Amino acid sequence: MALSRRNVLAMGLFGTASVVLPTAAQSRGAAAGPLGHLGLDAGQLGLRPGAAEDQSRQLQAALKQAAARGAPLLLPPGRYRIGGVALPENARIVGVPGETHLVTASGQPLLIARNIGRAALTGLSFDGLDIPAAQRSGLLMAENVGEIAISGCAFAKAGSVGLTLDRCGGRVTASRFRDMRDAALFAIDSKGLTVEQNRVEDCGNNGIQIWRSQPGDDGSIVRGNHVMRIRTDSGGSGQNGNGISVFRAGGVIIEGNQLRDCALSFIRNNSGSGVQILGNQGRRCGEVALYSEFAFEGAIIANNHVEDCASGASMTNLDQGGRMAVCANNIIRKATRKAVPYSKEPTGGYGIHVEAEAAVTGNVIEDASDIGIALGWSWGMRNLAATGNVIRKTGIGISVSLVPKERNALIANNVISEARDGAVIGTEYGKPVTGDLTKAPDARASGIVVANNAVR
Repeated sequence: MALSRRNVLAMGLFGTASVVLPTAAQSRGAAAGPLGHLGLDAGQLGLRPGAAEDQSRQLQAALKQAAARGAPLLLPPGRYRIGGVALPENARIVGVPGETHLVTASGQPLLIARNIGRAALTGLSFDGLDIPAAQRSGLLMAENVGEIAISGCAFAKAGSVGLTLDRCGGRVTASRFRDMRDAALFAIDSKGLTVEQNRVEDCGNNGIQIWRSQPGDDGSIVRGNHVMRIRTDSGGSGQNGNGISVFRAGGVIIEGNQLRDCALSFIRNNSGSGVQILGNQGRRCGEVALYSEFAFEGAIIANNHVEDCASGASMTNLDQGGRMAVCANNIIRKATRKAVPYSKEPTGGYGIHVEAEAAVTGNVIEDASDIGIALGWSWGMRNLAATGNVIRKTGIGISVSLVPKERNALIANNVISEARDGAVIGTEYGKPVTGDLTKAPDARASGIVVANNAVR
């Protein structure tokens, strides 16, 4: 068979499909089009690149035929106006990355996968034309899909969300999301979803959202993504403005992501238990860089590097059941009290804040305008340890809340340098009430053990 330029390009991109498909197609009597050795060529099934009319009907028919034959549907380069096309069981669509464009015909979702076991999309570009859409409506919407695989795709100018996944498992990898009115990816009630090595830019409210309708184990992995320029167009005090947002989703691992310029947090975990935030890097955010808040039990924030934020890391809300945390081996620089988008009152200025059953160890904190490490707030202070940290250039090195009548905290073996308002200070409601506890004990600080700190 003579090979066209398109054959060669397709084999280079999708050569793995050619191993079994010729026999399968030939055994069913399929006509061999220009791409027949890889799957069914949509151009041979009635789709016309660049056509002005809506081609949803033609694409739907082509998908049905490809699924019946057990073959991928191959979309040649060009623009295809579509909307509301349903993916059949085991649908596979293969395009040419950067060249195969699916453009909304009516502002509705372009593709919909619902109640199927498996689907795979590769090399497609989705364009929503910035037409406003219903909240959490995606350019691609999947509901109750056992395993959906999306790789090498691009999502742009969504009227709400680029990709919406409801009760889905699978992988979203090596794809690009840009210019979303709301969020790049919204996943709810996932079944072991992996979101890996994607690029997210210029979203109105959030970057990647991993949520659950009720608290529970989620098991998603969010790894190696680049997330940049996330705004907070819809306002609020935390539900928007986050690079990666976790809500009620337990057992999530957020690892090795690069985050820049987020209106509120780089990574925000609200009420997700057993969430691990590991080895991420972030620069420039408007509130707490790494946040575990409200009704979480068990959180690890470790080995991250964040700079230019209002606050570095917070593991808080004992009043809502937020407890059990490890904050270890992070580098936090330039945490400066500032006005946040939802309030004119300045907030933050601390490196790390914890409240209950928490170990803070091995962190390096530099240039925190107010406090290096804040142990507790008001009565929210229980069973805390700050050991082996290095703190330099802060207001107070380590503060500890003395509001609770019964206290238990260990502050030991830290290196504290250039803390202008004292190395270790007891506070009540944020106000200092003791002298420097590394210099002399204070009866008001009963239950607080301060030992072997190096202070300069």
